[in-house]
Amino acid sequence: MWSSNLDNSGTFEGGFLDSTNKTGPDDVKLRRVQTIVPVMIGHLLAANSVDETMIWDIPARMFSIVGIIRHMEETATKMSYDVEDQTGTITALKWLEAEKKTSGLVMQMNVYVNIVGLLREQNEKRHILILRLQPLEDLNELTNHIFEVTYATLKAQAMSKKNKEGQNNESSVMENQESSEDSPYYGMTKDQTLVYKIIHAQNDTESGIERSDIKAKVPKKILQELDTILDFLVSEGHIYTTSTDNHFKTT
Repeated sequence: MWSSNLDNSGTFEGGFLDSTNKTGPDDVKLRRVQTIVPVMIGHLLAANSVDETMIWDIPARMFSIVGIIRHMEETATKMSYDVEDQTGTITALKWLEAEKKTSGLVMQMNVYVNIVGLLREQNEKRHILILRLQPLEDLNELTNHIFEVTYATLKAQAMSKKNKEGQNNESSVMENQESSEDSPYYGMTKDQTLVYKIIHAQNDTESGIERSDIKAKVPKKILQELDTILDFLVSEGHIYTTSTDNHFKTT
């Protein structure tokens, strides 16, 4: 339920609600990259920081909200939506690529949408950088989102209390010690994780890494599946296209 692919399987180990005691900065960064956290807009507005966002004392980076569009505006460079739920209103932005005239994300007013994105701040006003936006097909999705946020709140509070009391169990510590760099990220298969790491290694370059270069680096056994893997990583917000539809960077 809390993995980056929003799987409703109810498996919580290793995701946003992972109780494993990870102390190194690389571990924290890895955990933040992997997860999409279901929240209410009020949580984002009240978060302690944008650069190092803490939700219920747990580091988080990508967020999922469900709200209703109250205002929208398109300019030459971006699409802007004011999205509201019962806890507040926040602006969601999608920057348009230079060669595209429209964003492909034109929605209607007073329509419920699900947004996955990154929390940003400009001129002391917070907004969401959209990674994925889609209208709700069924209002049950709104109810489900509220249940997810409620569960996450209660679970995270219980875990935070347990950690503060120093009651981390030994099995969680051993599991953390035995994890390796080659282990798949939560919510991804081993092949998807491998492709993600290849792209992430080129994040410092201006346009990221090109599709053909990725193909040159992956094992031959997954070449036929590479395009499908890239589509999955883009749709789930793990990576995004840059200068062209064939250049990628990780979020």
